[in-house]
Amino acid sequence: MTRTRETLFIIAFTFAAFVLGTTEYVIVGLLKDISVSLSISLAAAGVLVSSFAIAYAVGTPFAVTLLGRIPRHVTILGAYAAVLVFNYLTVFAASYPVMLCIRIITAMLCGLTLSLAIAATSEHMSPSRRAGAVAWIIGGFSIANVLGVPVGTQIGQMAGWETAFTVTSLVGIIPLVLMFAVMPKSNTISVSSMKDQFALFKNKRIRLAFFIPVLGVGSVFIVYTYITPLLENVMGISQQWISTVLLAYGVFTILSNWLGAKVAQGNSRVKLKVIFIIQATIMVILALTLSLTWIALITLMLVACFSFALSTAVQLYLIDLADESSPGSKDFASTLMPVASNLGIAIGSLLGSVVVDRIGLQYLPWAAVAFAIGAFAVTSRCHQLDQEQLDLTLLASAKAS
Repeated sequence: MTRTRETLFIIAFTFAAFVLGTTEYVIVGLLKDISVSLSISLAAAGVLVSSFAIAYAVGTPFAVTLLGRIPRHVTILGAYAAVLVFNYLTVFAASYPVMLCIRIITAMLCGLTLSLAIAATSEHMSPSRRAGAVAWIIGGFSIANVLGVPVGTQIGQMAGWETAFTVTSLVGIIPLVLMFAVMPKSNTISVSSMKDQFALFKNKRIRLAFFIPVLGVGSVFIVYTYITPLLENVMGISQQWISTVLLAYGVFTILSNWLGAKVAQGNSRVKLKVIFIIQATIMVILALTLSLTWIALITLMLVACFSFALSTAVQLYLIDLADESSPGSKDFASTLMPVASNLGIAIGSLLGSVVVDRIGLQYLPWAAVAFAIGAFAVTSRCHQLDQEQLDLTLLASAKAS
């Protein structure tokens, strides 16, 4: 591709990632409205968040593998178009079970689209722009937090939650047209069986590293899933300021992506351990200051600052481990980080539902502390295994010479 076409390619896929992110996360700002509309509890509405993430995590690897023999560009365009359709169909969900089913299908389509988009970008971009292009696409989800969630929340509060979903689908048509225009046709197909793809998990280091984002992301989403009721019911923020706070939170998540790029340089496992210690400390402070509105707001912004600081480092770490273990599973390997992150979202959201139901909103940060400590422990073990592997490699080299 020419440089101009590459730039349009990056814009199209980043825009699409923004729409996918908004599709997944905008519901967080509308949980209260949806719970009232469907006559369900707030905790039950929270399950719509966790079920989306579970479906994303469980369904994406199977979808990528089962559709591996279809040319990649066809799968991406078809899956993304289907996301827009099913997201719009959410508006017509007259009952909780129907909405749950629609969200589950949408989640699997989102996971399929994003994973193959990252793989396609790696294939079609020139080497000098490949890393930056992938970073932009992943950053589309951060932009969704900055713009999509607060704007969608504002639209939903003013015109009904259904309108927020409708607008998201309509805006999503723009990147669909761009992708159709600029994405090269691809004959790339996966020839590996599902058994071969899942053989990645025979590697102990991959299995362990997979749980770094599960616990790290889970820690953040225990709190973030219920950020609106936390702000209103515990911190005493009036509804008219909720969108503004969500916008500020989203802006600070962009800083977390910048921080994540720094963490990924050099020995990332050492830096990740520091990140999780800081994250646990911030959650403790949040738990202790929820009744002090301004201090709690500042602490919540610090949560946002570190929310995605693990993403780049863990993404690269998982890809490197996968390359060592099974180089032929490129498309499947591209699903590991998104799957792990969404599994973290699912577990965090579910735990948050239990905490809200059993003991109350104000105890959410304490549950988040436990997850952050768990992420620190897993990262420490990964670092130890890396050192052991390095020592074995150096010993083998010494013997060979």
